[in-house]
Amino acid sequence: MEAATTTTRPQPREHTLVHFEIPTNDPAKVSRFYEQLFGWKFSKMPAGDMDYWLISHKDAPENDTMGGLYKKMMGETGFVNYFSVVNIDQSLAKATDLGAKVVRGKEEIPNIGWFAIVQDPDNNTFAFFQSSGRM
Repeated sequence: MEAATTTTRPQPREHTLVHFEIPTNDPAKVSRFYEQLFGWKFSKMPAGDMDYWLISHKDAPENDTMGGLYKKMMGETGFVNYFSVVNIDQSLAKATDLGAKVVRGKEEIPNIGWFAIVQDPDNNTFAFFQSSGRM
């Protein structure tokens, strides 16, 4: 009998772009646009009450994603970029000390990690992402 193995990805480099999200009123229309423009692949992900699709590069292996697309819920505009951090709590504290506002506090993505969304002093929105190392 063979033992089950768990595959883990290497940890992302700190402060690099690791994920983006596209909020949209019409997920079908916008996903078709990016499929035709870039050849991106979209796969619906169970996300509770949220309609969410993972985005993969056209040549990406299975389960290798680079972003997400979701139906707008709160009037969001524009892409949200996620940056890798080693410690999300320390990064949130440092950002707020430097004048950022927390838009959405630390939340867990089960078996993946944690994220939080902030605005810089000029109201540009971005997110921190801390991997759990089990992706």
